[in-house]
Formats: sequence, structure tokens, C-alpha cells
Amino acid sequence: DVLYDRARPWGPILRIMMGRHHDVCRQFLVVLIINLVSKSTSVATTFDCYSAVTTSGRSLTSFRCTHQTCALFVGGIRRDNRHKYPYNYRRRRQRWQRKTPVPMSRTLCVCGGKKSSKITATHRAAKNDVLRKNSRLSLAPMMEYTDRHFRAMVRLVSWRTLLHTEMVAADELVLPSNGKSGGGRGRERVDEDIKRNIASPHVQQLLGQSATQPEGPSVLQLGGNDASQLFQSAKTYHEYSQLQLSNASLSHSRCEYTALNLNCGCPSPAVSGKKRFGAALMKDPAHVTKLVRAIHDGVDGRLPVTVKCRIGLHDGDAAPFSREDYEEKASQVEYDELRKFVETVASDGIATDFQIHARIAVLGGNISPADNRKIPPLKYEYVRRLAREFPELSFVMNGGIHSLAQAREELDVEDSLAGVMVGRAFVADPWGFATADEVLYGDVHDGLDNHNDAHDSVAMDQRPRNRREVLRAYGRHVDYEERHAEPAEIRRSLVAACAHLFAGEANSKRFRMDLDEIAGRPERLEREAKAQVWSSAASTGSQASLSSAFSTYAPVASAGGAWDAMQAKDDARPSWDDYEPRLSELIMDAAHRHFGDEVLDRSRSESYDKKIWDEDAARKRRAEGDPVLFVGGGNGNIDNGEKVSGGVVDGWFNNCLN
Repeated sequence: DVLYDRARPWGPILRIMMGRHHDVCRQFLVVLIINLVSKSTSVATTFDCYSAVTTSGRSLTSFRCTHQTCALFVGGIRRDNRHKYPYNYRRRRQRWQRKTPVPMSRTLCVCGGKKSSKITATHRAAKNDVLRKNSRLSLAPMMEYTDRHFRAMVRLVSWRTLLHTEMVAADELVLPSNGKSGGGRGRERVDEDIKRNIASPHVQQLLGQSATQPEGPSVLQLGGNDASQLFQSAKTYHEYSQLQLSNASLSHSRCEYTALNLNCGCPSPAVSGKKRFGAALMKDPAHVTKLVRAIHDGVDGRLPVTVKCRIGLHDGDAAPFSREDYEEKASQVEYDELRKFVETVASDGIATDFQIHARIAVLGGNISPADNRKIPPLKYEYVRRLAREFPELSFVMNGGIHSLAQAREELDVEDSLAGVMVGRAFVADPWGFATADEVLYGDVHDGLDNHNDAHDSVAMDQRPRNRREVLRAYGRHVDYEERHAEPAEIRRSLVAACAHLFAGEANSKRFRMDLDEIAGRPERLEREAKAQVWSSAASTGSQASLSSAFSTYAPVASAGGAWDAMQAKDDARPSWDDYEPRLSELIMDAAHRHFGDEVLDRSRSESYDKKIWDEDAARKRRAEGDPVLFVGGGNGNIDNGEKVSGGVVDGWFNNCLN
């Protein structure tokens, strides 16, 4: 009676669904009854559960209830409990083999156990909520740029920007089998391979985040063409992140991402040519759907899966790319191909978020990856049109956005866009996006209470207020990293992350030159230590002198990463601080040498106002016309004068003064 009274408001919906979609109604009714028994009458919760069940690839055969002691399975007994119910398990296994549906009356078993954790659908809905609320500005995935060090620095600049990792190839996370897995088969063999992958330091480095601060909203991008490899890659991340949550001392970094992303836009010949993934995947949308499904199943449906792609392809093997010939191509045909790709990939109900670079990808190696970001023309109207025609999906526009002001203009032009993605401009001038939280997200406190990670516990007013505080906070990250890794191997990437923090300021080039010298010190010290060891040995020509020289210079060389003998234990390994100041102090000293307090203490809003003023001033100068300067012709006279832009003249004059 209670169930009947509580389910009565759903009668009209069920009758409508029963008319055309009997199977869908049956599945929805099961989820509805589960929620009613669990005292969950929320319409949103019911639809979230229904969506997770119908898009899990296993229909209702593995839907887990929120109770721990007796997990609810529709369509069969839980596999882990088969030893408790051997008879029922055998009977239902026989029915599965005969592909005979199990009667509904014998599959619905509700327990009264104690509630433990949220169901998968709730976890995915929470992550999807974080993803959607922080998509107005995204850091694009860039190889050799968006590593965990640069992402840690960007997080200090902007609290709400959605960060993307550099692409991680699936075959890098799936280690080759060593033939020592004990002869297991099927799932047992896969589980053993996953455990072996997690134990690899290389895999931990690829998946790791900053250990000194939460990374916040971030996306792990995967690349691959094999569904089984992508499944194992996603499974490796999922298991590693769960171990991180249960054991914080497992490694020297965090590992918790908001979503996973499939790379369908990289035009590099090494990726789209030899390995046949990246932008080459757009040739087969149905296969992309399978890859998205594999990633989704690898994380047990607990995270959203997004897709980054281009607006189309040009096969350079068939004909060299020509911009003139490309402009003659019918725009409607090109858009229809893009629309078909989006429809096919989204038809499975898993991928609902797309990041689209508004250029085609030229394959075949006719143009370089750098030219692929410049030569093909931008077509923003394609992405805007998709956002209008598919309001149930989320679209982020990428390509050709160079400043925060331009990002705001693009979002103002099309309200249906979920956000914009910025890549090289973020690397060239990260502080130029310091006010993104206020400019693009409005009230920076809005919606933060719903975030589901440790990043939310830090108040927004605790963000660094200026670049001096950014360097201090980033210094904690670099010092921690150097204590747990070889400076000669990691310092250059640590320093590169903050090299352009003062872009546009006077003496910024000298600051970068100082950082480059600081980054090369461990390598130089390592080379000097090796040279001294061999020089001492060669001067005497005896084995005893070689041993003496080694004992003299081994500690210095070990700090630089040359010798493995001193690295057996962390206690025996000498600290780099014994030879020079900490890296954070060196970076801060370089900033103090080249910039005054006015630059170091300039607030975010003041920096943004100054940047806007500079851009407006430059725009006015261009509108008023450049000054005319007559310069000599080939013979050194001014008879054959020509116009030279004021910017060129000013740059030449400033160089002369310097």
C-alpha cells in the first residue's frame, strides 16, 4: 500500500512510456521502485539513476543499491556473493547462457541493510555538476606544457578554470605483460595487470597532481585507438585514485580528476598518422562511440567522459591542402559531417560535453602541427550553430582566443556556448587571466559548496592576491617536488611553469634568462662532478685514485642525479639544500632583482585594468593611422621613401636605446 500511494503520481508518465517503449518503461519502473523503497522521492535522483542504468552497457544486470550488506542486483545475484547462494547463481547463470530473461518477480530483492555510500549515478552527477559549473574557461591540453607543475601554477592564478592535462597515450598507462601473472584468465588477468600498472612510477607520474594543493576542477585526457587499452587505462586511473583516497601516503602526489577526455583533435603525424588516433578518429564516429564506452566502463561510470575534436578533416594524402581550394568547399556539407559526428558520438548517452577546435585538421604531414593551428581558417559559426541545435549537449569553443577580454566577448555573442578554451595564450601570459573568476564566472562564491573535492574547502579569499604571493605559494610546490625527485630531471619543467608570469612587464626577458640559468644548474653540476671524477682518475691511472675521487664527488653527483648508489634510502641521500638555496628562494630572488614592488604587489583587478587600457590604446593608435617615416632606399637616400608602421619604428628606437 505504501508503495502504491507513493508511486501513484508517476502513473501518467508510466502510461505514456508504456505505449511506445515497453522495455524502457520496465527499466524505469524498477529504478523508481528502488528509489521509493529507499525513501528517495526526488525526481532528479530517479532520472539520474535511470540514466546511469540504461547507459552502463550492462542494462539492469549490475545495478547496485545504496545498501552495503546485501547489494541489490536486477537480473541476477551479485557475483561476489555466489558462494552464499550457489544454487540460485547456477540457475541464473544457465538462464544468461540461454539468453532467457529472468522473471521480474524473481529478480527484485530489496534489503534493509545500513546505507553506506552514494551510488555511481550520484557520484557521476556530482562530478558532472562540477564540470558544467567550471567550463566557461578551460585550459587546453598541450603536450609538454600542461603538466602537473603548470597546472599547479595556473590553479593559483584562477580558482575556477577547468584544467586539462597533456594527452596521456593509453599504451603508456598499459604496461606490456611480463608473463608472470600466474596464468590467470579474463577478469583475473586484467586485475593483475591493473595492479602492476598502478605500481609503476612512470604511471604514477603521468597521473599525478600537485601534492601541496588540490588541483580542483580538472580533466585527464586520454589518447588511443584500441578500446581494450582505453578501458585498462581508465581502470588504472580509477583504481589508483581509489587507493589515493584510502591511503594518502601511497605516493608523493594526488590523483583525482573531475572527468576523462578522449582526444579526437590532435593532427600530429606521430599521433594521427602512425598510431591512427587523435584527429584521425573523426573518420569513424561509430568507433569513437565504442572508445567512449570503453572509458566509461573503465571508471565504472563514476566520471563524465568528454570529447575534444576539430570541425572536420582534410586528408593530405589525397591532395595537398590549399586554403583557396578549401574556401571553395561547401560550408553546409562540412557542417553536416560535423553534425553527424556529434550525433553519432552522443547517441550512446555517455558523451554529452564536446570541446571543439574551430578549425579543420590537415592530416598526412603536409603542414606541421604548429601550422595546423594557424593556416586553416577559424569557423566559430559551426560551434555556435551546434550549441543552438543541441541544447541538451555542452559545447566549448577552442581556437584563436588570445585574451580574457576576447573570451568574454565570445561568450557574450552566443549564450548557448558552455565556455571557451584557451591554450597558447594561457602559457604566454597566465597572469592575463588572473581575473577570470570575476569576469567570466561572476560571483566567485556561487556554487562552490556543491563541489565534491578538497579544492572547495579552501575559501576564495585565500587565493594569492598578487604575483608575489603566487610565487610564494608555487614555491611550496617546487620545493616539495625537488625533495622527492632528481633536480637534474625535474627542475626545468618546474621553472618553465612560472617563466611567463610577468609577461608584458619591463625586464621580463631578463627574468626568463635568469630562470633558464637556475634551471640548468643541476645538470651543470652533474657534468662537472663527472668530469672531475674522470680527470682525477686519468691523472693517476690507478684504481685506488678512482675510488678516492668517487668517494669525494659522489654526494654532489648524487644530488644532481648521476649516481644511484646513494639513492638506496632517502635518509642516505644528500639534500640539494646542502649545495645551494632552495629553488623557491632562487625564483623569488630573481623576481626581486628585475621587478619592483609596484609590479610584484599589483593586484588582479589592477593588472586587468592596465591590460584593458593598453589594448584600448593600441586599438586607438591603429584606428588613427600609423605615423609616416621616410627611410632611405637602396642607395641610402630618402628619395625612395616608404611608409613604416609606428610599432616597427618604436620597437627599433627602443632597441637602439637599450
